[in-house]
Amino acid sequence: MTWDPDEFHDTFQEKVAALIDAKKTGDTVEKADEPAQPTGAVDLMEALRASLERAGSSKATGGKATASGKTAAAKKPAAKKRISSTSKEDLSSLSKADLYKKAAAANLPGRSNMTREDLVKALSRA
Repeated sequence: MTWDPDEFHDTFQEKVAALIDAKKTGDTVEKADEPAQPTGAVDLMEALRASLERAGSSKATGGKATASGKTAAAKKPAAKKRISSTSKEDLSSLSKADLYKKAAAANLPGRSNMTREDLVKALSRA
């Protein structure tokens, strides 16, 4: 296709020329309409993060993730477990989330600020 400049016209330039002519004649010029409000589009990165968190949480609890984000295993109230003295090797194979759960059950103070290694040490001493 060949480009023919006569087929196109600059509407912006026409609107500006019309505004100038209106100002010259003393007519009132109305402001343009406000831009459209945001549509509430979904933040795809946030939706992906939430989906990954729900999928990751099912692995930790052993249940399947549901639409509400809770796992099937999480529907039953968890029984309180007593921490028995476990070997350091058993603790070192656990994830930080599992170690934190054990520390919470053992009521270890300061557990929220502990690293994974700190949790292993504290639980092996408890």
